[in-house]
Amino acid sequence: MWKRRERKPLAVDIDHMKVLNQEAIEQLELMSTALEASELATGTMRDSLDTMAENHWHSYMDIIHMVSMHDEDFAATMKKQGTDLRDEEDSEYAERKFAGNRELLLLLLLALIRRHQRFIQLWALRSSPMTDYFKESMAMEREHTSEIIAIIQGMV
Repeated sequence: MWKRRERKPLAVDIDHMKVLNQEAIEQLELMSTALEASELATGTMRDSLDTMAENHWHSYMDIIHMVSMHDEDFAATMKKQGTDLRDEEDSEYAERKFAGNRELLLLLLLALIRRHQRFIQLWALRSSPMTDYFKESMAMEREHTSEIIAIIQGMV
């Protein structure tokens, strides 16, 4: 007769999580650069830069989806925020909302970049004497990151 065993959570590959967070930073920086450049542009150039920024946001959300596949706690936090990782909004609606909130959006992108840098630092602390600190800090960072993502998702 087979005995039922409790499912053990899968171990998180720390190096992979660092790579995913670094890629998230890259996408956010590229998006930020496109948004900053679009502020100085007009006409079709501005539209093209806005489209690039939107594409970088979608790439970022794909990375967040991968992170949440490997980090169940992050997935739960994102779900609690009500953020749909595969939500594709109408492009025209996104462009209209983009225009009025560029400065706020740029500041929120900087906040997300800083959060992902913090994730990389916290993953480096794992398996050190700071395990309790790691758990508390990681929970807070997950919560704050998901809140910022939800805010930006509502803007983009």
